[in-house]
Amino acid sequence: MQAQRIIIIHPGSLYVRIGRASDLNPITLLHAVAYRKRESTSAQGHKDALLPHVQGSAETLAEFEEQRLQVSHSIQSYAPLQETYERSAKRLRVATPPQQIATFNRRSVPEDLPILDDNICNDNNENIVKLEMLFDKDILELNEKEASAYDIHFPMRRGELNLHKSVGGSTAAIISSMEKIWLYALKNHLNIAADALPHYSAVLVVSDIYNRSQLRELTTLLLQRLRFRSCFLLQDHVAATFGAGLSYACVVDIGDQKCSISCVEDGISHPETRVRLSYGGGDVTQVFLNLLRKCSFPYKECDVEKGYADATLIMHLKERFCHLTLDVCGAQERCFEVKKGNKRLRYTLQIGDECVVAPLCLFHTELLNITGKTKQAKVQLRSSQQPDPEDCFDAEYIRETGRRNGVRDQLLEGSIPVTGEVTEEDLVVDDVVDRDTNNKTSDKDELLYIVNGQIMPIDQAIVRSIERCSTEEIKRKMYSCILLVGGSTKFSGFSKWLEQRVMLQLAATSTSYSAFEVNAFSREMDAGMIAWKGAAIMSCLESAPELWIYSNEWEKYGLRILREKAPFIW
Repeated sequence: MQAQRIIIIHPGSLYVRIGRASDLNPITLLHAVAYRKRESTSAQGHKDALLPHVQGSAETLAEFEEQRLQVSHSIQSYAPLQETYERSAKRLRVATPPQQIATFNRRSVPEDLPILDDNICNDNNENIVKLEMLFDKDILELNEKEASAYDIHFPMRRGELNLHKSVGGSTAAIISSMEKIWLYALKNHLNIAADALPHYSAVLVVSDIYNRSQLRELTTLLLQRLRFRSCFLLQDHVAATFGAGLSYACVVDIGDQKCSISCVEDGISHPETRVRLSYGGGDVTQVFLNLLRKCSFPYKECDVEKGYADATLIMHLKERFCHLTLDVCGAQERCFEVKKGNKRLRYTLQIGDECVVAPLCLFHTELLNITGKTKQAKVQLRSSQQPDPEDCFDAEYIRETGRRNGVRDQLLEGSIPVTGEVTEEDLVVDDVVDRDTNNKTSDKDELLYIVNGQIMPIDQAIVRSIERCSTEEIKRKMYSCILLVGGSTKFSGFSKWLEQRVMLQLAATSTSYSAFEVNAFSREMDAGMIAWKGAAIMSCLESAPELWIYSNEWEKYGLRILREKAPFIW
């Protein structure tokens, strides 16, 4: 199969990456669609926020300020060890007080800039707001008034399908939104028309923690609705190891909405090590914005809840300014531009340790309580916990029918004594007990990543995940190869800081920690594209033909063929 005829699709909570397997890099688009509201419809509309919602209660903000002070003080205690580790010049680290920075920012006055191609921009905006559907940058450029005319949907949130009770929150509606977004990307960015898709094959990169019924819907989307010639599904962490050229790794994927961790060895993600934590780069952005406001952020009209433009601005400022390099200290003077209507303004601000404290919320999750205190940790459900009534080879179906038939056969053959009437309830009561036991076991696994009601920081979760490996040899290999992927791992100095924190956690929890060498790193490529590149590589391997599921096979065998050909434990 030619690489030019293979389409790799990696959908995420914020972006979708899509491209041919022969491409050097994928196209990255906003994974969202906006539908124009019907004038005759009086029902409540729906608009997914670009950033997680902030809990603005006085109690939450007071807790946030208390935790901010603790983290700021902790930076100084980590500084000597960090400087020694990096062999940098030892010097006293001086932090600028927020009050001093706030004084400068309060006096900052925006500078007017000339508008470039104003008439062209206005004409484009007028044409955009007349469209029935909007995608990618057109959605981000909507102002508050224009956005009110649309229902805006992100098909994925927190690493899974964005199911909710509002308009467009059903599985069918979400799959339909994905179809429209992907068709737009194929037609407008890859120049592939919908009627040409039967000549192409697709590889879909899915989450390492998956729901089997949702995978069935996604396969149906690829083979029957989009009408690809063939497809196969690949877990994102396995794809990441291929993209990084590794045979084993503890993969740490920090995206916009979630952090996921699992241990991968020889192309298999160990189910017991998988965990997905419901915080990510979007939460870091909200923490950063609150820290900026503590320092009298000069752009006082900033409102990330109403429009996407301001939310996009703060995301870009986080990517530009935030770091974990402790050699950089003191007040830094920075500039940024804001476009409001017919005005272009340039703001100048000072920032200090806010740039360090914001990404540290991944290690001090108490700061993340401003985006909700009830964050969840999810683990891989066992097959018996997600039965599918359409799958005749489902473990639950086989257990139930097989046991009933087995008992009846034994009764007919007289192989067991009959002491009374055997009812249906008697035949399946032990199945119910098994199911309840499995549910309780899953709940216990998820509680492993919750400490005193607080979701675990990323460093503790990595140690907890690796410690669930079966042998000391596998643990040693995983500690020595912690692979960082995802768009929210790009902070300067993040890998060294994570490495140091994992070493501290390991020393506190394991008696044999001296036998382990900790090495956290990211490849010299865009961390958000590693999984996509890995899927592109895997689709071209000599063994890949065994993985392809063809549309006629899917129509004939359904889930059975997915169970037999999936490159992961079904």
